[in-house]
Amino acid sequence: MTPVAVTRTRRFYLSPRDLQPASQALTHREREVLSFLAQGMSYKMIAHECGISFSTVQTHLKRVYLKLGVNSATEAILSGFRKGLISL
Repeated sequence: MTPVAVTRTRRFYLSPRDLQPASQALTHREREVLSFLAQGMSYKMIAHECGISFSTVQTHLKRVYLKLGVNSATEAILSGFRKGLISL
């Protein structure tokens, strides 16, 4: 399926709430965790820095992946930079 067809299909089946810009969809903590990930920190280091558990970091990143429509940390970081959600 071409990218244009995917976009049109998503718009047809998803509600306007589902199509909100990524910057509005990500919470402050999700952006913070994504930023630390982009800086090369491990999940354990992010957990220590944020004062949360390792599994909470995993949960935040799972939600980031879903909201950005990506499948890996690399894709999430790249998408975050492209959408202006994170910077170094």
